[in-house]
This record gives sequence, structure tokens and C-alpha cells, in this order.
Amino acid sequence: MMPPEQDHYVTLDVPRTATNAEIKRRYRSLMRAVHPDANSKDPQANRKAARLNVAWETLGDALKRRAYDAQLGVRIPGAPPAQRTPRKSGVYAYWAEQPDWEDIVAENVPPPGPAHVHSIAPEIDPAEIEVDLAELRLSPRARRRIRVTNHCQCTLKGDVATSEPWVWGPIGRFELGPGATVEFDIEVIARKVKFPGISRVSFVTNSWTGVVPVKITGFEAKRRRVVPVTDAAYVRNRRRSVRR
Repeated sequence: MMPPEQDHYVTLDVPRTATNAEIKRRYRSLMRAVHPDANSKDPQANRKAARLNVAWETLGDALKRRAYDAQLGVRIPGAPPAQRTPRKSGVYAYWAEQPDWEDIVAENVPPPGPAHVHSIAPEIDPAEIEVDLAELRLSPRARRRIRVTNHCQCTLKGDVATSEPWVWGPIGRFELGPGATVEFDIEVIARKVKFPGISRVSFVTNSWTGVVPVKITGFEAKRRRVVPVTDAAYVRNRRRSVRR
């Protein structure tokens, strides 16, 4: 049997069936406690840190650990078995109770999956909406329709909203299956339009974003009174005295 001071499992204070994540968390916890920078008065700090590093270099590598376990006579076929975890409903509460919860969360965040590429990009018709101011003078509301078509074999799930309060229309979630089409009606409210009269309807999904600009045309800029330029000297406006 290997002496305790040479047993890497004893050095890291973990069972021989510990998972790689458990070994990693234990190594970090012990290293923070014995690191020479935090224990300048301990003459054994460097030796303790070196032992932890050797243990981690052996047990933290799958191939080295398997060879080490064979040397110890431990029969662990394949990868070490994972520790029993709590039910999914209480897993976050279980993590929050652990002193090293930050490391646990970092190790359990799944890597981002590859971005979906549409065979044919979704289509929006029309690509832009223009409402003339003359139309809004005749009617308090101007209605337009937007059509979105999904040409891909995926399912679009996302949100639709407008950016300005003078455009009334779809707000909330929508779902569009493969090859399906959905239509949205919007209304431009004349009494709420504000200069410069630019809004947008946005579609934000899991793999696609579409924007339909809504513009008010027919604005006339106010004309400024042009003051003629002369060579006369400027005289402050003042009352003239009247002699009687």
C-alpha cells in the first residue's frame, strides 16, 4: 500500500471514485488555502503547494489518472463514475449552498451550439413601409400589413414589437413553422406621430432578426425668415427722444 504522503487522493482529500470536476474544485480550494503568496510565514507553504500541483497533474489528466489507478490496484473501468446529483428541480439550490458555487456553475454551463444557417433566409414583405402625411390628414389611422415567410426547414420562435408609440401593431411571441407564412397588421396613429417620423417593426428569433422600417413622408421643413445683409452699422434698438 502506498504511504499516505505519496497518495495523490489523500493529498487532495478526495475519494478514489471522485469525478474530474470534484477533483478540480478540491484542488483549487486547497491551493487557495496553502498558496505561498497567502502564507508567507509558513516555511512549508512551497512544499504543500508543490504536492498539490503534482497530485493535480496526475489526477487531473484522464490518461495519467488511469495509469495511476492501475498502479494502485484500483479497478475503475472507463471514466470515474459521477457523483450522485440532486433532482433537477433543486440543482440550483444545491449549487448555491456549496462554498465553491462559482466553479460549479462555470463547469456546468454547456458550450454554445453552432449557429443555425438558413437554407433560404426568411422573407419580409414589404421590406419598408412609407405613409404620406397627406393620408394621415384625411384619416386618423393608416393601416398596413406585413407578411413574414419562413422558407427554411427550421421553426422560427421569437418576439415581435414596434419601436415608437405611434405605431400600433403586434407585440409578443410568435412561432413560424417550416414553409409557413404569418401576417401582422400595423396602424400608424396620426395624432401621435412625432418628427422625424421614423419607427420600425422588429422580429427577433433564435436564429434570425428582421426589421421593417416605418417612415412618415411629406414633411415640410419650416422656412426661416431671411434677414438681408447690409453694410450699415448695428444700432441697438432704443427709444427716441421727442423734442417739443
